[in-house]
Amino acid sequence: MRQIASAITTPPREAYSATGTQHGERGLATLENSQVAAWLSKQAPADMDKAAVSRALSHGVALTVRYDSRYPSGPNGERLPSYDVAIGCEVSGGNIEAALSDLRNFLTPAPTRQIEGWLAELSVIVAKRADDEFAEELRVTAYASRLSRYPADVVRSVLLKNTYRFFPTWDELEKRCEALTSPRRHMIAALERGPAPPEPIRRPPTDDERARIKALIDEMFPMRSQEMRDAAVGEALKGDCMVGEPNDD
Repeated sequence: MRQIASAITTPPREAYSATGTQHGERGLATLENSQVAAWLSKQAPADMDKAAVSRALSHGVALTVRYDSRYPSGPNGERLPSYDVAIGCEVSGGNIEAALSDLRNFLTPAPTRQIEGWLAELSVIVAKRADDEFAEELRVTAYASRLSRYPADVVRSVLLKNTYRFFPTWDELEKRCEALTSPRRHMIAALERGPAPPEPIRRPPTDDERARIKALIDEMFPMRSQEMRDAAVGEALKGDCMVGEPNDD
């Protein structure tokens, strides 16, 4: 399976809120869960990923999600549809807590009864094994319970916007839901971690530091030739290898 890494970032000038409002107006974060779920279920997951990035930008927080493109093959070597999976996210600047509060709304699941309705709709448009009433009810309950772990837009898209020849197994649904939910989960995980600490400032060694390193190597490797010891010093002190201010002691 080949993997191609890419990064997708929404530019600040294209930022928009999850409900289509301009920044600074009341948006998704002000709605009740049931309203959020109802609104999400009418959206496309890719649009919601972009909206989530944009909502973070409304709080001055930049999110950069990294993706891997997957090109799977079937058991007989046939090519299966490719898909992208988020593998990480970087965060910088802004009001992290406000962005985190907003983005958690983008994981709001649909009510169980609504998921059951989507499953019922799927069951009448694809072929499936004939089961007794109890087995059918058990399957719907089990699927709905598991699907409630995912955002409303993701579940509706996976159930009703994909094409299935036969009623999908849970393994099929889980893989698709995980792939579509992964960008937002990585965004939230990045916000919970916060920005990465800045890289330390590096500098070349001072003459005094070079002298101390040379003396240390001479002491540790007295049996080596002077040429080899000098080469070791040069290798150890190559480039900007020192961190922090020089020690004047």
